[in-house]
Amino acid sequence: MTDLVETPDGRAHVLAGLGGMGKSTVALRVAEVALAQGRRVWWVPGLDGSSLASALLGLAQVLGAGAGAVEAARAGRTDPSDVVWGRLEAHRGWVLVIDNADDLELLEVAGRPVGDGNGWVRGSRAGLVVVTSRDGDMRHWGRSVELHPVGWLSDEDGGRVLLDLAPRAGDRAEAEALSARLGGLALALHHAGSQLSSPFSAEQSFARYRAALEAGFAALLGPPGAVDDREVVTRTWEVSLEQLAGAGVPQARELLGVLAWFAGAVPIPVEGLDREVLGRVCRYAGPAGVGVGLEALVSVGLIETSTSAGDAASGQESGRGRVMMHPLVAETIRHQFGAGDAGRLTASVAVDLLAAATGELDAQDPGDWPAWSAWLPHLEELLSTASTLVEEASLVTLANAAADAALTLVWAGSYAAALAVAEAGLHSTRRLGAEHRATIELRNREADAHNFLGHAAEAERLYREVLQARERVLGTDHPDTLGTRHAIARMVAKQGDAAEAERLYRDVLQARERVLGTDHPDTLGTRHEIARMVAKQGDAAEAERLYRDVLHVEERVLGTDYPQTLATRYEIARMVAEQGDVAEGERLFRDVLHVEERVLGTDHPSTLATRHEIARMVTEQGDVAEGERLYRDVLQARERVLGTDHPSTRITARSLRALTEPTDEAADE
Repeated sequence: MTDLVETPDGRAHVLAGLGGMGKSTVALRVAEVALAQGRRVWWVPGLDGSSLASALLGLAQVLGAGAGAVEAARAGRTDPSDVVWGRLEAHRGWVLVIDNADDLELLEVAGRPVGDGNGWVRGSRAGLVVVTSRDGDMRHWGRSVELHPVGWLSDEDGGRVLLDLAPRAGDRAEAEALSARLGGLALALHHAGSQLSSPFSAEQSFARYRAALEAGFAALLGPPGAVDDREVVTRTWEVSLEQLAGAGVPQARELLGVLAWFAGAVPIPVEGLDREVLGRVCRYAGPAGVGVGLEALVSVGLIETSTSAGDAASGQESGRGRVMMHPLVAETIRHQFGAGDAGRLTASVAVDLLAAATGELDAQDPGDWPAWSAWLPHLEELLSTASTLVEEASLVTLANAAADAALTLVWAGSYAAALAVAEAGLHSTRRLGAEHRATIELRNREADAHNFLGHAAEAERLYREVLQARERVLGTDHPDTLGTRHAIARMVAKQGDAAEAERLYRDVLQARERVLGTDHPDTLGTRHEIARMVAKQGDAAEAERLYRDVLHVEERVLGTDYPQTLATRYEIARMVAEQGDVAEGERLFRDVLHVEERVLGTDHPSTLATRHEIARMVTEQGDVAEGERLYRDVLQARERVLGTDHPSTRITARSLRALTEPTDEAADE
């Protein structure tokens, strides 16, 4: 298959076989050849539909797709596979690996089966597509795919694998005998060879390792020649863990159990492996035993580090490093730990690890958004698998993490993704009850997402439910309760009643100044909204004065590049223009746009709002042709990012029609 790296044949290539057979190893070899030739390689896990889509759309952005096109694809307004393949076909000489795509439904796009060849998996002559899967039925894959069955290794080939990994563990005959006992399963051979070459190994030869298997697990392994991928892999890593325990590293088992709750084949940032948290499963060794335990797991091949070729093939920055577990190992370990005390402990530690890794991230800081994107697949996995097992305290932690993720996605402009995370969090943590504080916070994030998706009436309904719950649970003056009152005022304003909204905001401001202080960001946010309501009722001069008062404090408290500060600068530009100085308004808008494009990105909804206003300024100064061009650019972007029915999109469409329809009428005459 390596010859296809240089000359792709227009087909996708599927490596099919049982888990642990070495499909990923073959794909990795292809990736290594491509990297050695200086080609670009992307490695995407195919275990989870949302993670797969997120990774591929991230790839599209790397290849030049606009953030708006990607967000529209995430929201389902455009075909996400078309966005990805539009960019892939525009480049040549790459390799794309979709690993562990065992559930073909996850590869479907818009309900179209994989066999149609126009979804995620497509053949190409621009680059090579390699998929690894347990599904070897050609009828499922279609005509644009070539299937490559990957079976058990022969005794001879398996023996060579073992000798390569542990050249001093015995002769060829002994290596081949051990390979036969492991059924030629590549993952099991890898574990056995890694164990024999590890300094922690009690068994230093192929013969003694085989004897240990026979003594401890003969019944589970079955008669010679019988192969079950999960059982064989289970036995090989069980030998490794028992020997690590015998070598004084018993904590390796529980550490592996914790990592198994995260998404398999998805890198885990090493900086997120808090030693104090992981130390809870390290028995007497405590936090000091974490490093030794992780190194031991790496040494016997049970986890991989970012220094492996597989991580290099992913094409991602590693930061301080990352670790990753084979999905089959993660699956079998979770099954072994089960729903008992060991399972609850390891699952709860995994939840606490994620919370510790993300708890200090600032949802409003664009610099923190990439960190959340690395943890989002693991949050989704924990919501799916661990939420039914952990105690209430850990479930609360998990719900709060989901709320934080949804808030981050809102600030990043990924409103549909925010709604999906909030709804998943509510579903997975529903046993907390409707009036638990964590549940209320998730419902508040659900309302936030509806708000920014343009569903003001639905958002107001949800906010009012949240307000009732918060007043009962937290009291009327709690900061979260005041935040909900602020949000309700905003929804009232969005539905057209600026005077009532101003009254509601002023009530909130009085309470926030008393409870939080005059310089608190939330207080400043309410002052900003009061100025906006004054402007809506026609007093632009007073609104400008109020905005400038707020800006002075925001720049001191929050900084000049903070999103909330930029929003106030935007409104000041608008007020200046409203009072007749359109040229100065345009200058101020362009200053804001320059910062927004750098801080938020070119297709962030706030950036698009500023571009819309610049088009308006240009038009009002008489350059109708340039204004029309700018409006068309904004409309196209807003349709991609927000959809054709979003209120902001409709505003731009109306502005454009106001320029073009009179011209059309004159032409008709």
